[in-house]
Amino acid sequence: MAAGNTAGRGRTAVITAAAGGIGLVVAEYLAGNGWRVVMSDVDAGAGAAEAARIGASFRTCDVRDEAQVDALFDGLDPVFLVVNNAGIAGPTRPVWEIDPEEWRDCLEVNVTGQFLVARRCLPAMIRAGEGVIVNMASVAGRIGYANRAPYAASKWAVRGLTATLARECGPHGIRVNAILPGTVRGERIERVIRGYAEVNKVDYATAEAHYLARQATGRMVEPAEIAATIGFLASDAALSITGQFVGVDGGFE
Repeated sequence: MAAGNTAGRGRTAVITAAAGGIGLVVAEYLAGNGWRVVMSDVDAGAGAAEAARIGASFRTCDVRDEAQVDALFDGLDPVFLVVNNAGIAGPTRPVWEIDPEEWRDCLEVNVTGQFLVARRCLPAMIRAGEGVIVNMASVAGRIGYANRAPYAASKWAVRGLTATLARECGPHGIRVNAILPGTVRGERIERVIRGYAEVNKVDYATAEAHYLARQATGRMVEPAEIAATIGFLASDAALSITGQFVGVDGGFE
């Protein structure tokens, strides 16, 4: 993907959960391609430090909190790109062992959070007649995922939200797509693999091999690949791409 297709040309991008992991790599990528990047996270210390390092700005935000989401966008209009990245992995256990509070927490962050962010940013995008929202889903949103019910249910819901927003927003010049990552290198997948190992009573190496074997490429997805895909979806080369679920998953099955 050429830099000319991803340069932000001074446009504003807001990224949730950007203090680390995929969100931070996306922030670095966009800042390096001319975007004015606004990072948000619940971790104010790490978020502010990373924002200063890459030349972005930072605002604390828990996406479950409507008032904090409102404050995140105060004074930022117009925002051209919103990356709805905030999410949690949830528990790794069968449904009958999952506490209802764990279920609610996963749905609140992964689905309600994306709804609140979209609800807040869209009026200004509609007034501007342009904008891009990229929601973070998962391959878990297209498969039955044993022992990961809250996470899988939330990511299936993200797909429904994405498709609906694309239909609602298309007439206003706004594109809405979802990224479906596979096994992405980082701390989160390490926690997930440890959970799989515990539930299935195998060692970490065996659990990791199981996840890698599900990807046709046989390797982890790099966060930079997610970032580059988001850059493309926000570019003029993707003007006709909306309502899509873009798998960056190494052929995960």
